[in-house]
Amino acid sequence: MKTVVVMLTAVAALATSWGQSSVPASSESAGKPRRVKKIDREKLEAIVYKKTGGRLKEPSTQKGRFVYVNCQSEVPSSVLAGHALKLATALKVAIDVEDGAFSLPNPVLKGEACLYVVDDPALPMSLVAPESRWAMVNIAPLKTPKKAFFDARVKKELSRGFAMLAGASNSQFEMALTGCVVKPEGLDEFAGEDIPFDVMRRIEVYMRGYGIAPYRLSTYRKACQEGWAPAPTNDVQKAIWDEVHALPTKPIKIEFDPKRDAGK
Repeated sequence: MKTVVVMLTAVAALATSWGQSSVPASSESAGKPRRVKKIDREKLEAIVYKKTGGRLKEPSTQKGRFVYVNCQSEVPSSVLAGHALKLATALKVAIDVEDGAFSLPNPVLKGEACLYVVDDPALPMSLVAPESRWAMVNIAPLKTPKKAFFDARVKKELSRGFAMLAGASNSQFEMALTGCVVKPEGLDEFAGEDIPFDVMRRIEVYMRGYGIAPYRLSTYRKACQEGWAPAPTNDVQKAIWDEVHALPTKPIKIEFDPKRDAGK
């Protein structure tokens, strides 16, 4: 028994001494920051572009459209167009702005789903009817003598109206724009009109139920391989076009064998 104890003690001492020797107590590099090689973004993008030829929208992948129906004159249509473009770019879906009218209980629908923007003191700040494919945002309750506050409120309420119609629920983040608002002044507490990214991910899935789908991106090289690429517009794309469509340098040769092929 004593022999076993002595052997275990020796092994423990050896392990301790090995661990201490493998990590030096001091080093010239200790405390100094590691040098991280910076990557030139432009050079990296140029390398990727030379290999792929850039990115293209795949045809027939974007489906349906969402429409902002402008039923008022207080807020310029350019503001609605800018807001719609920002969402369309982020979601890769088609969002248009058109003039129209709003009437209850069954407003005239445009597109696969639409957001009516009205100016009517008799209506609430918003209405959402997802089963009927529409929502309404009313700018009348948002008005305030402070123009900057009014402009910000309009954009925030547009985002909320769009998000609610597109299946958004409250975000996991505190003070997110899709949180609880019970009066116009509540909008002033939010920093901006952006919809939180966790809600945006759910919106894309929900909108497919309306028949609205985002476009997909592909590379120019893949488009050439699949046969739907447009004509090249620069030397890089021309080189890729020629490479993909070039005849093989070593074509397959099929020789006729009378004995083997006689019965065919």
